[in-house]
Amino acid sequence: MTLEQSSAPSTESTEKSPDHSVHSAAASARDDLRSRVRTLFRRRPWFAVVVDVVLALGCALADPEIRTAFAPGEIYSPLSPSLSGWLTAAVAMLLLFRRRFPVAVAAAVTGGLLLGTGSVLTLSVAYYSLARHAGPVRRIRTVVVAASLGLATVLAVALVHLHRLAPRHGLSASYQGVLLLVVALAAVVLPVLAGLRPLGRHPGWWETRRAMLFDVSLVVLFPLVNPAVILVSAVGGNPLGLPAPVVAALAVLGGLTVVLRRRYPAAVAVASIVLLPLVLPPLSALPVGLYTVAKYGRSRRQLLVISGAAAAVLLAWSFLADASMVFLLAMFLLVSMVVAPVLLGMYRGAKQSLLVNLRERAERLEREQHLKEAQARMQERARIAREMHDVVSHRVSLMVVHAGALEAGAGGDNEVARKTGALIGQMGRQALNELRDVLNVLRMDQPGEQDAAPSQPALDDVTTLVEESRSTGARIDLDITGTPRDLDADLGAALYRLVQEGLTNACKHASGAPVRVEVRHGTDTVRVRVENDAPQGPSGTALPSGGRGLVGLGERVGALGGSFTSGGLPGGGFAIEATVPLTGR
Repeated sequence: MTLEQSSAPSTESTEKSPDHSVHSAAASARDDLRSRVRTLFRRRPWFAVVVDVVLALGCALADPEIRTAFAPGEIYSPLSPSLSGWLTAAVAMLLLFRRRFPVAVAAAVTGGLLLGTGSVLTLSVAYYSLARHAGPVRRIRTVVVAASLGLATVLAVALVHLHRLAPRHGLSASYQGVLLLVVALAAVVLPVLAGLRPLGRHPGWWETRRAMLFDVSLVVLFPLVNPAVILVSAVGGNPLGLPAPVVAALAVLGGLTVVLRRRYPAAVAVASIVLLPLVLPPLSALPVGLYTVAKYGRSRRQLLVISGAAAAVLLAWSFLADASMVFLLAMFLLVSMVVAPVLLGMYRGAKQSLLVNLRERAERLEREQHLKEAQARMQERARIAREMHDVVSHRVSLMVVHAGALEAGAGGDNEVARKTGALIGQMGRQALNELRDVLNVLRMDQPGEQDAAPSQPALDDVTTLVEESRSTGARIDLDITGTPRDLDADLGAALYRLVQEGLTNACKHASGAPVRVEVRHGTDTVRVRVENDAPQGPSGTALPSGGRGLVGLGERVGALGGSFTSGGLPGGGFAIEATVPLTGR
């Protein structure tokens, strides 16, 4: 390819670069838009979605209803009453995005107050979400600044409303101050403090935080917490002849007892049955109470008694309701409020019990499997210990005995034979001591049962090791450079074993050849190298060799984070080398 041919494509691509940059910018914008949409609607846990939907719908229905309890003109709003009510519901629906955009939702809800929308209920949820779900970066600063601005706005709007309400209802200055304090605490201060406080893994009497939030959301789900709805439903009177405010207070109290349903299931169900004559059945928490008794109750007899009492009260209410189709109404109430919740609760309770039993069974089987594996390991270790004791220990002991006989029989006639016998006996006794330590480790049932850890050789013992090998007639040069330092026991033992294996291999495969041992103490590493020249003739020893020593050395050095190499030299010799770091292991 010529230079002109190679430059042609680049010129063409340069001429097309403006259009290409425009297309790439458009594609980048589309990708950015798609990523934003995916971020907005990305999948969340079903429980979080349910909680957000319940909170948004509850506030969207409750806030406009609360506004109807005030007379026209008592609530400040520059908009018409119908438009203000619709905007109030729309602002409440923004709670669907409270986890994703907590700061924006809190700002929108607070800004809606200036238009006469929203209520304390929506504000409290928004500011709780602000404190709970604000980003980890500068979270405290963001919450403090946003909460301070929101508190100032809430107090200003509350002062405007009190200025309109005070002349009509005769509110004194002290009473107005108490109302301002209650509004500030309920709308901003307490929700922010609750959101900043981290929840434990098992808060209160709940198993999980999800269970706690679900029970709290149930209180918001039932209209029992809305006194306006209760008052409207109780205007026509009730069978007990109680005043409407008393009925509303009792109904709200019954709705709040739902929070205790997991701890006191029977008491919550009984409270729902007692309060049933005071409100319409659709406003009752009776199905939740019966479901809880069926799932968490202590006995089937308790469930039967409570379900029978609930059915009797519903039948009595149906026959006293002056309905045209009393039988169908009674059947509908019994099925929807008694039969279905009880059956669902029994099913969920049986499923939960089954899952708990299966989990316990799996854990028990896992423990048994671990015990069986431990027993198998101990049996295998015991077998290895027996074989080593019966075979290796016996042979080494005979070697020590024969070495002693050689030393005693030689006397002063043969000094070389006497020294050789003494050396062989010393090495044999040392091997027996090390073998005893290994057998103790193999016989150890538990880590704490070992009396003392076996003594590990160190890198400083290399000099003694070399001298022992020299006494057999081997030509060994030892070169130690650098400043020695205290090494970990595992590191020193690994490097010692490397020198030991190198000298043993030289004795096996290159008997009589010169051997060089190098130990380099660096700043942050230690390097050990053992190499031997090519043997001049066949080795005079017939020692067995399986090649597992080098594999074991590589595993030792690799466990310490070092590098290990072994192989032949160009002149026919052999070398092994290891470099181990002193830190970072």
